[in-house]
Amino acid sequence: MTATIPARTFLPLADSPLLDGHTDGQDADLAVRLAEQADPELATVRALLSITHPATAPRITAALEARDDLSPAALALLVAHRPESRKGTARLRAVLFPDGGSAACHTFAHTVAALAHRPETISTPDLATEKFAAAAAAADPEALHTVLTGLLALPVLTGPADAALGRILDARAAAQIPPAAIDRDGAAARERTRRTRISAEITARRCDTITGIAEHTGGLTHAAELWYDALTQAADTPQTAGHALALAALAPEALATGTGLDCPWPAVTARWQQVKAVARAARRAPQVWPTAWAKAASTEDGAAWDPTQRALVAGYDLLTEHVRALDTADAVPSPDQCWATDPVGRALLRTVADHLTGHLGHSPLPHFDDALLIRFVQALAKNRRDRLPGALQIHGLVAALKAARSKHLLLARALSPDLGIVVPTRGEAHRIAPPSLDNPGEQDALAVKIAQLAWLLEARPDARAHLLLVDEDPAGASAQTTQQVTAEHPQIRVTAATRPDQASAKGGAVLWGLGQLHAAGHAVLAYTDVDLTYPLDQLGLHLAALDHPGTGAVIGSRRLPDSHGYYPPSGPTPTARLYQQAVTELLGLEISDPQAGFKAFRADALTTALPAVTDHGLSFDTELLAAVQHSGHTITEVGVATLHRWTDGQHGAPRDYDAMLRNVHQQAQRLSTTPRPSPVWDRIQQAGSLAAAAAKPAPVEVTLTPAPR
Repeated sequence: MTATIPARTFLPLADSPLLDGHTDGQDADLAVRLAEQADPELATVRALLSITHPATAPRITAALEARDDLSPAALALLVAHRPESRKGTARLRAVLFPDGGSAACHTFAHTVAALAHRPETISTPDLATEKFAAAAAAADPEALHTVLTGLLALPVLTGPADAALGRILDARAAAQIPPAAIDRDGAAARERTRRTRISAEITARRCDTITGIAEHTGGLTHAAELWYDALTQAADTPQTAGHALALAALAPEALATGTGLDCPWPAVTARWQQVKAVARAARRAPQVWPTAWAKAASTEDGAAWDPTQRALVAGYDLLTEHVRALDTADAVPSPDQCWATDPVGRALLRTVADHLTGHLGHSPLPHFDDALLIRFVQALAKNRRDRLPGALQIHGLVAALKAARSKHLLLARALSPDLGIVVPTRGEAHRIAPPSLDNPGEQDALAVKIAQLAWLLEARPDARAHLLLVDEDPAGASAQTTQQVTAEHPQIRVTAATRPDQASAKGGAVLWGLGQLHAAGHAVLAYTDVDLTYPLDQLGLHLAALDHPGTGAVIGSRRLPDSHGYYPPSGPTPTARLYQQAVTELLGLEISDPQAGFKAFRADALTTALPAVTDHGLSFDTELLAAVQHSGHTITEVGVATLHRWTDGQHGAPRDYDAMLRNVHQQAQRLSTTPRPSPVWDRIQQAGSLAAAAAKPAPVEVTLTPAPR
C-alpha cells in the first residue's frame, strides 16, 4: 500500500503566518530566530517589524540590531519603525555621515528613515532648524540616494515627504554643493508630484465643465474634450493651474452668452474657437437628434444599447425615416441625390456625423475600426428587416460614419489644414448648375462640394481651402457656370480656370491644377471628380494618413475592407482586378485602387514628382503615383464611402481600359531602366484585350520586383 503524501504549498517568507503582526506564545521564539537568521530582505524586515506583541517586538528589534548585514535601506526601515533603537540609529547615522563631523546627528537620521518609510511620522518643527539644514548639507549624497531610492521612484509624494525632501534639497543647494543623483532624482520626484497634483485638480473639474459646455453644443463633446486636454496641458504651475480652473468654471457661461475667455495660451484659445464653431453649427442643425437619441435607448426586446452603439442606432433611425419619406416618389433616388443634392438629406447626414464624433462623451470611433462599424450597420439593417430601395439608409449611415471619422481626425490634428483641391471639368456645366426648368434633376455639384467641405472645415476655424476648377473645353462653359453659381465662404476660396487642351483627357487639367496650387504654397494638394461620388467631407481621412512620417500620397480607395458603396458585394469586376494587377506588376504600385478619383498629396512629395509626369490621359494617376514612390515617399490608402449606386450588370471598367493599360506600359518603360516582368501584361497581350483576358481566367503567379530608386 502506497501512502499518499499531502500536497504542500510553499509561500514566500514574507507571507508566513509568523509574520502577520500577531505573533505571541510559542511562535515568538521562531519569529526571533527569523529576525536573527533570515535573509534581510526589505519585505521580511518590514513584516518582522510589524509584530507588535509587547513581549516579542523588543526581542525582534534586538535581534535586528545585532546583525551586521542589514542594508542601508533595511537600517532605515528599522529606525523608522523603532525610533527608540539607539544602535540602529547610530549605525544609520554612520552610513549617512561616513566621515563623522559635528553636523552628524540622530535627528537627521531619524528624519531620513521616516522620509524613506513612514513620512507621516516626520516631525515638522525639526525640518525648520539650522541644525537640520547643516546635517542635510553634510550628509553623503550617495548614501542619501541609496536610502531614499524607493521614495524617489514613487509616482507622487505625500505632503510630508514632499516637504522633507524639499528641505533637504534646498539645504544642499544653499550650501552650493555640486548636484548629485539625489538632487536630480529628488527634483524630478517633486516636479512629478507637483504636476500630478495640478493635473488631479483640473481632472476633477473635467466632467462638470464638459457637461456644461455640452448644453450649448447640442450634446456634442469632442471639441470640448480636446479643448480641456489643451487646458490641462497648459496648466503646469500653481499659478497657471489656478487660471485654468477659473477658465474651466467660466467656459459654459461664456459659450452661452458669447463673451470671451481671458486665455493667455494660444493653443487653448485655438481649441476654444473650435468649441464655439461647434456651438454655432449645433444651433443651425435640425433639432431632430434628441428624439432619435431617446428612441435608441434600448432594443426592441428592452435591452439597453451600449452607449458607443446608441449613436449609430439613432443615426440609422433618422436616415431610415428620410428614405421612407422619399419612397413615395416614382423613381428611386440615387445615393448622391438622397444624401448630397437633397438639402434635407444632406443636413440629416451632417447631423448624424456630428453626433458620431462624440455625443455626450460617447462615440464609437475611438473603440472600433470602420470595417467593424460597417458590419454593425449592415447587421442592424438585416435585424430590422428594412428592405428600403437601394439600401439608401445603409449608404447614408456609412457615409455619415466616414464623415464623422474624417472630422474626428481633423479636430485632433495639430497642424492647421491648408488644402488645395483640383476639380477637372469638360462639358460639365449642366452638373455644376443648380436644378431648374431648363436643367432638371442635375446635381448642383459645386454648391454641394462647397457645403461638404464647409461642414468639415467649420470645426477648424483656422483651416483654409482653395477649390480650383480647371475647364479643358475651349468654350469654357463649365468655368463660366462656376463663376455664376459660386457662393462665398470665409474658409473656402473657389476659382475657375479655362485651359483649352483637346489632347488632354482629365490628366492635363489635374496636373496643371496641381502645379498651380503647388506654386501657391498649399501644404496639401488633392484632386477629385466633379460628380458627387466622392464626398469632400471625408478628406480628413487623407489628411490624417498624410501626417504619418514618409507618406507622400493617400488614395481614397473603393476596394479596402472598410470601403463602401462603389462595388457589389462580390467586389470589382474581373476586368478591373486584372487591370490593377497589371499596374502592380508594371509599376510596382502595390495598391488596391490606382484609378480612384479621390487622392491627396503632401506638397513636398509633388515637388519632384509633378515634372516627371508626361501622361495627360486617363491613365495619368498611375504615372503620378509611381513618380511619388520613386521620389522616396510612401503611398497609403484609406477606405472611403462613395455615394454611388451599383446596378446589376453594370461594367465597372472604363471602355478605354486597354488604351490606359498601354499607357501604363509606356510609363513603366520611362520610369525604369530595367523592364519589370509582368505575366499579366503578357497574358493580356496574347488575349488581345483586357476583356478577353478576363473572360479566360488563368492562374498567374506574380513576383514583384522592387522599383528602382
